[in-house]
Order: sequence, then structure tokens, then C-alpha cells
Amino acid sequence: MDEFEISTALLTPASDLVNGDPGAKFELNFARGGNDTIYVFDPGSSNNQKENIDFLFGDLFDNSPEEFEIILNIQSSQEGGNPLLILERDIPSVGRDKFVLGDQNQPYYTSNVEDLTGDNALGTDSFAVIYDFSKEEDSIQLNGDKKDYRLVDVNGLQLEGVEQPFFGKALFSVQQEIPDLVAFIVAKPDVELKLDKKDNFIFVGKKPPKKPEEEKKIGQLGTTGIDISFDSTVDPAGNIYLTGSTSGPLQGNSQGFTDAWVAKFNSNGDQLAGQQIGSSAGETAYEIVSDKDGNYYLAGATGGSLVDSKKSADQDAWVAKYDSSGNRLWGRQIGANQTGGFSNSGFGLDVDDAGNVYLSGLAIKENNDRETFDFNVQDDSWIAKFDSNGNQQWFNQIGGPFFDESYDLATDAQGNSYIIGWTQGLVEESDPSRNLLKYDAWIAKYNTDGQQEWVQQFGSADQGLEFAWATDTDSEGNIYVTGWTTGELGTRDKDFKDSESYDIWLAKFSPDGTQQYVKQFGSKGDDGTYLSDMVIDSQDNIFLTGYTNDKLGKGDKDKESFNAWVARFDTQGNNIWTQQIGSKENVDYATGLSVDDSGRLYVNGFTEAFLGTSSNGANGSGIDAWFAQLDVEKGKLQKFIGESKNAVSSANAGVVSVQDVSSSFVTNEALPDGDNRIDLTEGIDTTVSVVDYGKISSSLANIFDPSSSNSLPSALTDAVNSGTIEID
Repeated sequence: MDEFEISTALLTPASDLVNGDPGAKFELNFARGGNDTIYVFDPGSSNNQKENIDFLFGDLFDNSPEEFEIILNIQSSQEGGNPLLILERDIPSVGRDKFVLGDQNQPYYTSNVEDLTGDNALGTDSFAVIYDFSKEEDSIQLNGDKKDYRLVDVNGLQLEGVEQPFFGKALFSVQQEIPDLVAFIVAKPDVELKLDKKDNFIFVGKKPPKKPEEEKKIGQLGTTGIDISFDSTVDPAGNIYLTGSTSGPLQGNSQGFTDAWVAKFNSNGDQLAGQQIGSSAGETAYEIVSDKDGNYYLAGATGGSLVDSKKSADQDAWVAKYDSSGNRLWGRQIGANQTGGFSNSGFGLDVDDAGNVYLSGLAIKENNDRETFDFNVQDDSWIAKFDSNGNQQWFNQIGGPFFDESYDLATDAQGNSYIIGWTQGLVEESDPSRNLLKYDAWIAKYNTDGQQEWVQQFGSADQGLEFAWATDTDSEGNIYVTGWTTGELGTRDKDFKDSESYDIWLAKFSPDGTQQYVKQFGSKGDDGTYLSDMVIDSQDNIFLTGYTNDKLGKGDKDKESFNAWVARFDTQGNNIWTQQIGSKENVDYATGLSVDDSGRLYVNGFTEAFLGTSSNGANGSGIDAWFAQLDVEKGKLQKFIGESKNAVSSANAGVVSVQDVSSSFVTNEALPDGDNRIDLTEGIDTTVSVVDYGKISSSLANIFDPSSSNSLPSALTDAVNSGTIEID
């Protein structure tokens, strides 16, 4: 069976929000480890697609060699690989994933009733393929209730050219009285699923969602699509700017499938201005910073010519400067001409007192060193400096033969810059005993002329994974880094038993790279960070943010989903307070932080619920952005939206237990040549197709292509028409 390229998204081994590409006909989404929320269908854009087939992988990728064998077979079906090999394997689940196939307002992957005719009589033009559903761990969210759906066994359907018969469950919506395929769940014949099993199926939308009591203290922005706020900044006048991505008309008319956006508020929460930024392609703004003159800067990724000519095959990183009125002063795109990568993103951004701008990110590229790392692609991190007029001063790339990624950047008063991220082997092999490479955190220092002064790689001695998400510097030039771990970054006291799963860590380094300490903390649940932030104020208070499905401080436990948290630390790593914010049984993440000199701390993120007061029509549909104001001293949530100045706390912020695990932490030896050959293709005698964050070559698309006569949609339609399969 023929192969062709499919758009691909690869997330982290933590608990991610998984978004898709609204413009892709076929798309593979690998959520990997963690307890993920998979929102690949975009209600703001995907409804406009005539054909839309999404492949959803909750856990499967690189948790074990057995998993990766399945991935390689998916790629190499043309050379004899089995794209349905998972039906012959027993792969344990490594997380509780929620596959979202409907929200409060509408079902996903359904057609208009007048379009349910001909070859699309069963709605096979648009559906999801859930490839690795775990009956014991995972759930599917649907709009309506169980009487609106039918779950049909599909056992033994055979396609020409595919040796493995199809087994699984076909999920149909009957809300329009005509069966409309919503999803195909790949499953062995002995797996029994029932719509009335609450652990596996979540129904929403019959009752209006309950609004939280604290809604007047939190602002919410949204459309019917996916609206995310990634970052915020405060200007010298005390105005707060938010930025992120949207698939709807959040701050203006939609330009493409997804746009970047920025919104300006005063310190009372009144919106002063808003702007939507995009091309006919897809855009995201991940970072925003402001300077002493009130200008602000945005950075992110673009698939088009957003602020400059396009440089890469897939996407460029971009950075732009705006005045306080939102007029763009200059913009630059970084792509293959400098990085050598076909897909580039800008994640780290800072500006110094002289107005110089620092941008960092990652570049995905073809791997030309297969002797060291036997995989088709790898990625490197990079950092660039621009003067106040947008003239590039220097560019540097950092990386080894593996995956080396950077997601944040900070500068100090001397113009030194620090970038952080995670690596599979930047300065040494991360774990020679592991069959598949694990991840370590890393930090690198560059001086004002762009010369690298040092690199540090650090991680747990066990099989744990370490990801670094955010960094900042204090008034004395010390550097702080935060992220999450699945291991232990050092030796714990025997009495310290609070954290048992994903934990948060905070590390401090002196300007010469010497480790001062590392602190680890968490609940018994899943505590992590995702595109999250760190900010240090003028008094050297350190603020972190992230998510938890348990209890941090005095927050409420929500094991069914995630709440956001914000924490304050001093320079010695002592937790001063921790505040938890969220709705019940819904995803609420915090991703951005900013602080002013008047004791006001701002936090922003995204939610799938009614978390706060709508400032522009947010209705709890899909994903919405949110933002709030906290008191620096005690962590109290303030009444922020509108002109009220009342300070009312939703809960008294508490203190979390923090463990010093500074022992056996840092290494900076150079990577010896040739000591780390990882043969990921062992067991499959073929040259595998390219895997990357952009596309994967596979026959899966052809197998599930509704326009092909030799496909599951066609075979399923024939079986229903012949009476072999019945839909009650």
C-alpha cells in the first residue's frame, strides 16, 4: 500500500495540552507520556475542512523499545512493516489521557446532515483514529449523552495489501438521527467498551457549566475555537500585555488557521487595545517582553511571511518590536538560511537596558550523523542578538548529534545571556544504560559578544527525565532555572515522602556556572510545567508557575484534571507561599507570569472551563485564555476585572514542602566521540522514513483515506450496507 506524508506533532513526556493543525487533512499527534488532554479538533477552524482525519496517540512513542518498534512499523509499512502492529503487542499505558471529541457546545468530527450522502453517508470524511486507547486509564469526552452515540464492534475487516485485519470500535454520533462516524478506536477483539462506563466516556453539554464563585477575580478571553495565552509582560506605566494564539477572531479578524494576538489592559483589568497578527498560514506568539520606554516585543513561529520574507520550508521563528500603541517598528524572521533547519520556532525572548533584543529557539533538521545517532532527524538550539533597530549582531547555534531543545532565555545587567532546555546528550550521554535516550536539562551562558562561556548538563542518576522550561536572573547576576522531573535530582531525606510522581525543581547557579542548590517539590500526584514561566522582581522574589492534579499548598485536590498554581520563593530556595487556581474536573494551566514594582503579580494561561469573567465573549467552549492578578506578599487572588479595587482571596495561599537535593547534580565533560551509537531501527531490516515535528511518511493515511476504495472507511461502509455490521 502506498505511503505519503502526514503532518505530525510530537509533544513532551509530561502532561500536555495537545493541539492540532487545523489546516491538515491528515495529522498524527503523539502526546507521549504523562496525563495528556488531546484537543486536536479545533472547533474554530476544523469545521471548515471537507476531509479531516486525525490520528491520536496518547502514550505511544519512545517510552520503551517495544513502543518505538510500533512507530517504526507505522513508518515502514511499504517495506514490510505492520501499521497495525499494536494489535499484536501488549503495551502498558504510561498515563491517563483524555481524548476530546466534543465540548459544551458541539460534537467534533460530525458533518452537516445534508452532507451525509453518497460516499460520506456514514460521515467518514471526518473522524479521529484513537490508536492506543487504554480501557484502564483513558477517557473520551463527547458532547451530549450516551443515547446520542453508538459503539459498534469492528472485527476482522480486511484491506488489500494490509496483512493485519482491522479490530476495534467504531463510534457513531446519532444526534442528527443519521449515523455519523466520530472515531475509530483501535482495540483487540477482547477489549470491551461501554458508553455507560463513566471512567471511559465523559459527556458534557447537556447542562450549562457551573461558573466558579471566584469568577470576578479572573479574566477570560475566548472564541468558539482554541484560544491560548502563553505569556504576559508589564510596561513602566503598569499596563499588562497578554499574548498567545487563536483559531478564532479573538482580537480582530482571523488571518489564517491560527493567528498570534496581543491584548493590552490597565492595572484595573480594563482592556485598552487588542490586535490579531497573522498571515494566510499559521502563526503563534510564545513570548512577550517590554522595555523601559514602553515598547513591547513578540516572538514565536510562523508558516508564512509574517514580518519578513519566509526562510524555511515549513516554518520560521519571528521577532518584532512594537510601540505602546501597537505599531510595528521592525520585524525579523529566522529560518533555514541561518539554522539549517526546515522548521524553526522562537521560544525565548528578552531585552536589555540598552534596547538590545535576544531571541532563542530550536531548529529541526535532517540528521547527517547516523553513525552516532541512528535517526533521520535531530534538532539544535540557537540564540541571536539584535540591536534596538532590529539589526542582527550575532547568531550562535548549540547542539550535539541528538535532540537538543531550548524554550527560554534570560539576560543579566552586563548583557550576558543564558539559554536553557533539555537534551539527549549535549555535553555527555544522558544515560548509557537506557535502551532509548532519556532527557537531561541544560543551561548555557553567552557573553555580550555572543561567545559561549560555559554549558552545564544535569539530570537524575536514575531513569528519570528532566525538562527545563524557564529561567531568569536576580540583581546579583545569579541564574535560576525551573522545570519538571520524573526522577530524583539528588538524595532525599528518608522522611521526605510528599512527592511520588512528576515533581517540580528549582536550581540556582552563580554567574560562573557553579551550582548553588537544587530544590525539588511536589504532591503525590502529577506536578509539572508546560510552556510555563519564571519571573524575578526588583526585590529578588522568585515566582514560578505550573499545573497539578493534586494539592499544593492549601489548594483543592482535583485528580480528574489539572489546576494551575503560582509559587513564590526567596533566593535561598525557600517557598514563601503557593496559590492554586482552577475549576473542577477541567484543565486549567498557568503558562505566563509578570510583575510590577507596586506589589502586583499577573498570571495567565488557558482553561477548558468557565474559570473567570468573560471580557470578550468567552463561553467555555474549546480552550480559552485567562489571566488574574495576585498580591506579591501573600499570594492572594485580587478582584481584578473592571474598576473594583477590592482585594479578595479565593483561598489562603499555603507553603509546600521543599527538599534540597543538590548532591551529585552537575556535569560538564565533553561528549567523547563515538561512544553513543543508538540503533533505534534494530529489528526492522529497512531504511525508515523521515519522522519529524512536521511530517511522517506512512501508509496510515491511505489506509484511512475516505476517498480511497481500499480503505477502512470504504470497507466499513460496505460492511454496514451489506448488513455485516449493524448500527442499532
